[in-house]
Amino acid sequence: MKGKILITDSLFIFAEHEKLLLDAGYEVERLDKPNATEDELREAVKGKVGYILGGIEKVTDKVIEEANDLQAIVFTGADAKAFIPGFDLATKKNIAIANAPGANREAVSEYTIALLLGMVRNIFELGRTGKTSFRTSSSLNSLTVGIVGMGNVGSLVAEILKALGTKEILYTSQSRKLEIEERLGLKFVSNEELFKESDIVTLHASKEAGVGFVGASELATMRDGAILINCGFTGGIETEALYKELSSGRLRAAQDDPIDERFNALPLYNWFCSNAHTAYNTHEANKKASDMAVVSLLNLLSIGKDTYKMN
Repeated sequence: MKGKILITDSLFIFAEHEKLLLDAGYEVERLDKPNATEDELREAVKGKVGYILGGIEKVTDKVIEEANDLQAIVFTGADAKAFIPGFDLATKKNIAIANAPGANREAVSEYTIALLLGMVRNIFELGRTGKTSFRTSSSLNSLTVGIVGMGNVGSLVAEILKALGTKEILYTSQSRKLEIEERLGLKFVSNEELFKESDIVTLHASKEAGVGFVGASELATMRDGAILINCGFTGGIETEALYKELSSGRLRAAQDDPIDERFNALPLYNWFCSNAHTAYNTHEANKKASDMAVVSLLNLLSIGKDTYKMN
């Protein structure tokens, strides 16, 4: 046996993937919890050479300190640093870290468009979930959509919006995407211009953008009645500023995660949220993430290299 591999949660890494690990000479140990505690993880990582992070637990410095045999961690999503606060310490201990970027690209893009259209066409308010019977809405061919973050998800959202006949698509990103601009007719603008000129803003930045990177100043520049969609990371929008704008009725928003009880009392016309993160969760996305994670872990353990290695 080459060593033991820890896998957390049960959503990712199917029986077929476990077989790949077993056939490669590793023993698999599962911690079937989506949000293991620090103490549980400290115990679980002992004696493990590999760790597939399939839940939403936080891998802290204290966890890394116990991982004396650990050679590699692979996260089954795209924002590994948000779940591995001990990233720097792991790097110092020569523990390789990889993730699975793009695995849930289609799933999150689909859900973003579903929320966007649901808000534009007032589906939540006009259906059984609401109490309103009649309200005239706009169509995408009369609206400008701003996309914050033109990565795997943002670029597919742009393609779908273009196919749906959106009037204009603006975007901001860490770097310009000239090929996408030319192919889809997008316009690269500043953050200030995007929030000011968009009828709808959809967020797809990584957590490196910072908690609350959309704050009171950005919200204040948005047009009256504008819609904010967040299928990115929870906390990207400053909570108090968002509540103030939504409760006044000036802005509308939908998010792939709840915030706090105050928001539950807001009208569906102004606010809709998922009961918990669900945008990423399709069978196809979970399978793809599991495929990528297992391949990456085997690569890191055997040759120390992988396309998705982050450190």
